[in-house]
Amino acid sequence: MKDIKECEEYLLNIPKFKKKTLLSDTVRFYNLLGKPGRDIPKIHVAGTNGKGSTCFYISRILKAHGLKAGLFTSPHLVSMKERFVFDGEMISDTEFVKVFDKVKSLCETFDEEEKTTMHPSFFEFLFLMFMEWMSMKGADAIVLETGLGGMLDATNIFTDPSVCVICSVGMDHTKELGNTIESIAEQKAGIIKEKVPLVLWDNGDAVNRVIEKRAKEKDSNVYMLKEKHIKDLVFDEKHIAFSLDYDYDRLKFVHNLSVWLPTSALYQRINSSLAIIASKIFLKDEFDEAKTQSVLTEGYFHGRFEEVERGFFVDGAHNEDAVKRLLESVGTLKGRKVIIFGACKDKNYEKMLNLIASSGHFETIILTKIDSERAVDSKTMFDTMGDTTCNVITTDSLIEAIDKSKTYDACVFIAGSLYLVGEAVSIFNANK
Repeated sequence: MKDIKECEEYLLNIPKFKKKTLLSDTVRFYNLLGKPGRDIPKIHVAGTNGKGSTCFYISRILKAHGLKAGLFTSPHLVSMKERFVFDGEMISDTEFVKVFDKVKSLCETFDEEEKTTMHPSFFEFLFLMFMEWMSMKGADAIVLETGLGGMLDATNIFTDPSVCVICSVGMDHTKELGNTIESIAEQKAGIIKEKVPLVLWDNGDAVNRVIEKRAKEKDSNVYMLKEKHIKDLVFDEKHIAFSLDYDYDRLKFVHNLSVWLPTSALYQRINSSLAIIASKIFLKDEFDEAKTQSVLTEGYFHGRFEEVERGFFVDGAHNEDAVKRLLESVGTLKGRKVIIFGACKDKNYEKMLNLIASSGHFETIILTKIDSERAVDSKTMFDTMGDTTCNVITTDSLIEAIDKSKTYDACVFIAGSLYLVGEAVSIFNANK
């Protein structure tokens, strides 16, 4: 391909000719590609919410310890390149085209039947490109975020990661993963490998039982992080701070580590703590508390309670549990508040809206339609809402919703979908 736009166009058109790929097909393609990055140590992260942030924090900690780490996350907000990060820097256009061509050239060797079975899906193609890039860059470590579920995810082709992490588990993608919390937990638990340590957030008995059963079968040591390990939490409108005091097997694994984060998103106390424990296991005796403390004071994961313009916050909350986490943080902020909400048809937007309306945090809810074929229109969302004391407005586009929100002397939150967040980021960037 000549440029990145041509690559992106090809990638976006893959679903039009692609049949569902089995994980065995992904393994076969990866082997044909030459197993790029096979021997690079990996940290594999799954979960319904928080896995992208956890991966980001892990990569930052590894960098602080002198490791050149690759970071693969999804989805992207504005550019596909956001999914590819190495040593803190996003992939260049030239390198994106180079690794794209490497994967595509292999696809061109397939006959017509193989093209519909062996050709990677959109996500798999990007993952294979990433692994090719990691091989090219000579990464010291790789941090992989699962795309969907875990058991059948393309990132689950490796049998020997150094550490596995399972973050918050909740109800989402029920069509693909099952309509019970246990079935979803079973899919997440699919990343657990033989004798590979597992860092796990305490998700409650129903989820924990499923995951711990799988871990026992795999002889995997479980490092379960609980709310009681996160102590002395304090926060203001720009920062949160706490002390992480985690014991394992009667030993002080991380003892009173003071953590200061440049975000008011309270849920990041969980994700950063998971990242610290995973990094401690990965780095072993090389783990340095001072370096870890220092690097966590810098930077944040984009699209998560991010202030993109003064008074305008975007958050990728797109399911019930994530909205609860969002509302927890919104409740700590003073002053008048408005929320712009848009969602996809396959999400439980009725429950999310009920949580938002009943929270008492917002005087106005502005419903809007995401610029996507998957979007639900604002009138449909409005019709699902019962009686509420909130003022509810419907709009046909995010630009219209943002313009409406500016008529209020209030903080504005934009949430409901990462697609909506990406659209918002593009709009605000264009105005800078």
